[in-house]
Amino acid sequence: MATIYGAFRTDTTMNDNQPTFGGTGTTFQISAYSTLTYNDGASSTVMDGDSSTNEQPNDPTQTFGGNAISWDYTIQVSDGTNTYEIGIIDYDINGNGSYDYPTAEQGYFLGFIGGIPPLNTTLTINGIVDNGVSIPVSDFVPCLVAGTTVHTPHGYKRVEDLRENDLITTASGSARPLRWIGRRRISKSALLNHPNLRPVRILAGALGQGLPARDLLVSRQHRMLLTSRIAQRMFGDSEVLIPAIRLTELPGIFVDEIVDTVEYFHLLFDQHEVIFAEGAPTESLFTGPEALKALSPEAREEILTIFSEVEALDYPPKPVRFIPPGKRQKTLVARHLRNAQPVIRDVTWSSVL
Repeated sequence: MATIYGAFRTDTTMNDNQPTFGGTGTTFQISAYSTLTYNDGASSTVMDGDSSTNEQPNDPTQTFGGNAISWDYTIQVSDGTNTYEIGIIDYDINGNGSYDYPTAEQGYFLGFIGGIPPLNTTLTINGIVDNGVSIPVSDFVPCLVAGTTVHTPHGYKRVEDLRENDLITTASGSARPLRWIGRRRISKSALLNHPNLRPVRILAGALGQGLPARDLLVSRQHRMLLTSRIAQRMFGDSEVLIPAIRLTELPGIFVDEIVDTVEYFHLLFDQHEVIFAEGAPTESLFTGPEALKALSPEAREEILTIFSEVEALDYPPKPVRFIPPGKRQKTLVARHLRNAQPVIRDVTWSSVL
């Protein structure tokens, strides 16, 4: 099974002709976000198209509700300020083995690629930007890994045992209720075919001050909180959030090439929070229709499939700590390495644990 995040065409003002012929120069609006979960057929990491015979599926075993479903092509749209890419996904509603046109089978679902276009906003189709054989299905969201322990007012608890409304300790000194928990298992074959899905392993003590207390595995774009005098000198703030993949220049932090499978977890609160995983300060999920705009380009590129529950929540996009620009992140890590300084030097949250 695979899940695509986007919008059903019935929740847009797009007509049958626009997805059939590309609709360059025409406009439409989206009124609601949704997810589409389909049987992935030959591969769980790509969505096949209709390139072999036009309007017929390359992979007829890739199905939704028992009938074939395929990526047709990708368009670029603009809201007047920002541009977004949307995959046009056709669905064989009547089960006759082809995608009839111009009908509701064309562009049955619009899959968001990279960024998420805003609701109830006029979007202009700039043109088709990809019309190949298939499109990758990347559902890699910044998250924690199964087996990770997270601090609660009652001590540490495995992330897979957490439930919505459980109280979680935060760096603010208050325990906050979990609003939503998502999980996604990445198979052995997916890791082999898409090594960018492999987690970053942070060995016990690698961050400094004995943290993390145990080895910690996180997704590449999952940010860790750094507390150092170098950060203070560079940014005027001693506490900054840095993606784990940036930290792999440091001793004891590396992409784990050994794990066969990995299960990622996504923890969402009313606002972005710093929580504690294996004792180390790290971020909660920071994403949503507006919050995506605050992510780095690398993180946005990884977020193609996001669960609809996230978008339904009122989630302010303000990060809980400063997130330096990408080049400055690299410089910060290099200075720690050059000066042999730990990235966690001052523990300012000991009173909350």
